[in-house]
Amino acid sequence: MKAGTHLVGALAAASASDMLAPGSLISNGGWGWETGVFFAASLIGGLLPDICHPQSKAGRRVPISSRIIRRIFGHRTFTHSLIFLILVAVLTGLIPGTAGEMFQSGVFIGMVSHYILDMLTSRGIKLFYPVDVTIRSPFHTRTGSWLGEGSVNLLCLVWISYYGLSVTGLS
Repeated sequence: MKAGTHLVGALAAASASDMLAPGSLISNGGWGWETGVFFAASLIGGLLPDICHPQSKAGRRVPISSRIIRRIFGHRTFTHSLIFLILVAVLTGLIPGTAGEMFQSGVFIGMVSHYILDMLTSRGIKLFYPVDVTIRSPFHTRTGSWLGEGSVNLLCLVWISYYGLSVTGLS
């Protein structure tokens, strides 16, 4: 999937998490700074796994690291695995306070949405890296496909709109 789809997917996943979790951010205090940290972190998490691709939005931010990661691991292997997800969760868990908790939760949810979206592509991901098994959905599409990515974007945008209407009391 492309960066835009990952951003929309991360936002949809974060809003779903907030709406479905007991004691959601919105019901516990509205649009405070914690909510901002959570949603911003989900966007970061939505792009982070593609740090292994030097031409991605994340890879262009740290080009040297991106090239090194790509050379060592390749694309959609280590940074698309449970090991990387757990490593990032542990590292972000070291950030103290409420901001740290919100950042960790947001990044985690964004990364999970990235993994799920990439599983919808024909290439899939190496979720259990270093085990050489590709995980992909039985219903998959090509990266950048108008129909595949378009439908994912449409569904995510409809959900985000519903969430927005719900939290503002308009639905």
